[in-house]
Amino acid sequence: MKINKLIILFLSFAMFSCTSDLDIIPVENNVSNTFYSSELEVNQAAIGIYSRLGRSGSNQDFPTLYYLLVSEDRSDIRYLVGETSAQNDQLDIRKYLLTSSTTTVSTIFARLYSMIADANNLLSKTPENEYVRYRAEACFLRAYAYSELVRAFGPVSLVTKPIENGAAVLLPREPIETIYAQIIEDLNYAGANLDEVYTGKSSGRVGSLAAKALLGQVYMTMAGSPLKDASAMVKAESVYAQIIDKVSARFATNYADIFTLRNENKYDLFSVQFASGGFGTGSSLPGYITSSGSGASPFPEWVYSSYGQQGQDLRVDTLLVNEMKLNNDKRLPASVDMGFWNSLDAQKRVWVVRNVLTKFLEKDNTNTTIKSWNDFPRNFPIIRPAEVLLYYAEALIANSKPGDAAKYINKIRSRAGLADLTTIPTLDDIKKERKYEFIGEGKRYFDLVRWGESEAVATLAAFAKYYHSETNGIIPTKRDLLLPIPDDEMKTRTNWVQNFGY
Repeated sequence: MKINKLIILFLSFAMFSCTSDLDIIPVENNVSNTFYSSELEVNQAAIGIYSRLGRSGSNQDFPTLYYLLVSEDRSDIRYLVGETSAQNDQLDIRKYLLTSSTTTVSTIFARLYSMIADANNLLSKTPENEYVRYRAEACFLRAYAYSELVRAFGPVSLVTKPIENGAAVLLPREPIETIYAQIIEDLNYAGANLDEVYTGKSSGRVGSLAAKALLGQVYMTMAGSPLKDASAMVKAESVYAQIIDKVSARFATNYADIFTLRNENKYDLFSVQFASGGFGTGSSLPGYITSSGSGASPFPEWVYSSYGQQGQDLRVDTLLVNEMKLNNDKRLPASVDMGFWNSLDAQKRVWVVRNVLTKFLEKDNTNTTIKSWNDFPRNFPIIRPAEVLLYYAEALIANSKPGDAAKYINKIRSRAGLADLTTIPTLDDIKKERKYEFIGEGKRYFDLVRWGESEAVATLAAFAKYYHSETNGIIPTKRDLLLPIPDDEMKTRTNWVQNFGY
């Protein structure tokens, strides 16, 4: 039983506030002069920021919407085979037909700004020299939210204090350099004021290793397209050099061990916490790997027959699967199933051949805690050690130190059952390993963007053409390298220009 989940902790405060110690007004109903007055309340407020990454009162969690639907499914990892009536947004996104009125895009934008607002409230209502750990967590989470807003939407408004709606709609879209400066400031503060890693009852909360790893990622993003900051790659190398040994100590020797319930918060640096049980704290991501509507038959055999699914028929790139099979890459069976039984009835079931993303499914049909399609218990990793190793290797190569990068790439390859590189590593080696390593984790799309506009468009277009049909929509263009600013934002602002092509 996952008793240390952040979202469960947050809900427990709200659900059991009748006890004398926790008899407080819920976070969302408190005003500034009645909250943030004790460590308990500040801790609750900090947990509330994390909770925005979970279901947050809805059917879908943030990783499902952001990392799977608008990131992974717009990359060259999964292609669309057939459609169902479920989740039209998922269809539009994968077919490159999303618009500024696509609900999923509006939800992502609002979730990230809700995190920022929650963090701003905590930081503005607590003294600078008190509750330092919680303030540092708030700074990390604010920086994280802004880093994703910039990657996904480009320039946005910068808000670092509580603000009324009337004033907020007058704010301009700040240059991304300005937003990155705030992100860096927040991450430096978090890195200086958090323990390296938190365990026990604080397991799952961010530590300084996560803050510094995210800072490195920010510099890597700044070094790439569209900003192309020539100094950022050197800064990234410096940040990673400081943490590489400690991060390596959290590197799992067996790839499959990373994606199991028993090892959660052991082999990662920052993950969204989930737990099943029907309390609104489970992951919805597994429900989007299927081709079933909500009333369809079980899919696959290790999902209870009562579980309705929500997804379209999206499958992992056949060429990628075949290449990994040829290399006996151990990451493949841990990430992708190449078939499933379509029924629990052994006399009637049929084996269906299909490359399905199953990295975050709990394949246990005896698990009675899972109650529905969006109640899966598996955490979703946002930052894990392999990413730090590969980013560091990429920075070393870019900074003319490819020989120093080899051991980090080979560490990744060795775990995958692959031989060490026999030549001096290049950026192409990094690109291959990142694609294999992070299947299903929503990193590929942003990698393509930062590696350059022309390469990104060409790669995405080639993939779309290979699987092209009326079902798969249109061929992606430069327009698809950013999400549109949501309609509800554009309608309330007179000083914003919509992103290119929308």
